[in-house]
Amino acid sequence: MKPVDFCLHCKLGQLTRGDMLRGMGAAALVTATAALPAKALADAHDQERQIGQQVYSDLRNKGQILDSSTYYPVLRAVGDKIAAVNQPRWYNQNWLIVKGSQANAFSVPGGSIYVNEALLKNAENEEELANVLGHETGHLVLGHVMDRIHKAQTAQIVGGLLGIFIHNQGTYDLVNFLGSYAFLNFSRAQEYQADHEGAILAGKANYNPYGMVWFFQKLEKLYGNAGFEQYVQDHPATNDRIARIEQFFKSDPSQFGKWQNKMTSSSGLSTSSGSDGRLIYNPS
Repeated sequence: MKPVDFCLHCKLGQLTRGDMLRGMGAAALVTATAALPAKALADAHDQERQIGQQVYSDLRNKGQILDSSTYYPVLRAVGDKIAAVNQPRWYNQNWLIVKGSQANAFSVPGGSIYVNEALLKNAENEEELANVLGHETGHLVLGHVMDRIHKAQTAQIVGGLLGIFIHNQGTYDLVNFLGSYAFLNFSRAQEYQADHEGAILAGKANYNPYGMVWFFQKLEKLYGNAGFEQYVQDHPATNDRIARIEQFFKSDPSQFGKWQNKMTSSSGLSTSSGSDGRLIYNPS
């Protein structure tokens, strides 16, 4: 496929969605819940709000959300710049930190993006973080998250819709409980597309899109080909993603030609103990 096949802002044609993957193979942080009932909604986005709030409530009840962190100032500063170029949108974008020992991030319906401590500790600079947040925002922009929900409902999976979003090693292992279900993960095409969308959003926010490459290179050294969305069972190989992103940049010099694959900072994200390190959560 050509790079244009993956990018919403590059006159993308309609992607063929991924087939259902077999089995679970991933732990989850939230107890599976019954499928949401099919009923008249208050508006077109009511279901997304409900699911997003339920994920937040479940994580809150499990004690996984950090109410304060020295990383919140930099997470909000970078995230709000990504949100500013993600227009138009109907939802508020929230940036939340959750516990976790292995780098992970995920987005949920309603606009919230969760990043765990390990990812923030491993990011070398704001460019890397911006591209991760851009990637997760890309899943929302491109409708991937609700696509998974709708396909799961169509397949009449009656439990565990929320558990497909959240993964944390060694904390709440629901594999045995959920093992009889098959869940819809992002397809490889969706992952490539979110990579490209994330790089575009990062560039528009004036962050170097090569931060996507740098962070994948870091994760490849740490975890192999797992990537930073570890609930994706058929995850594309990290080295393949790097090659596709680099080719994508070369294919559009008008958009990416001004950027260089040269890291200007590798000292890690700044932590600001004197700034407001509290969680700010504004549901859509």
